[in-house]
Amino acid sequence: MKKIEIEVLSEKTNCPVVQIPGRQFPGIVIQGDSLKNLLNLSEEIALLAKGAASEDLTETAAELNELLASYVGNYESTMQNCGKELPYPKGLKTEK
Repeated sequence: MKKIEIEVLSEKTNCPVVQIPGRQFPGIVIQGDSLKNLLNLSEEIALLAKGAASEDLTETAAELNELLASYVGNYESTMQNCGKELPYPKGLKTEK
C-alpha cells in the first residue's frame, strides 16, 4: 500500500469523482457495498437473460457480470491483503 495525493473533483455522496496522478481521465469511487450491489444486479440480469430469446442479450449480460465480478474480486483481495473487513458478508448476496 502506498499513499498518494489525489484531486477530488466532486464529493457527491456515493459517486465522488477523483483524478489520480498519471491518469488522463478522472474516475469515480464506488463504495465496496455499492459495488457488490451492482454485481448482484448483474447476476440477476444474466440469469434472466438466459431465458430470453436474444443471444446478444445473454452474451452482453454475461460480459457485464464477468467485469463486475473481477472488480469485486480485486476489491475483496485488496481488503484482505490490507487486513480490512468487507462492508458485506463475503459470498452472500447483499440485500437490495
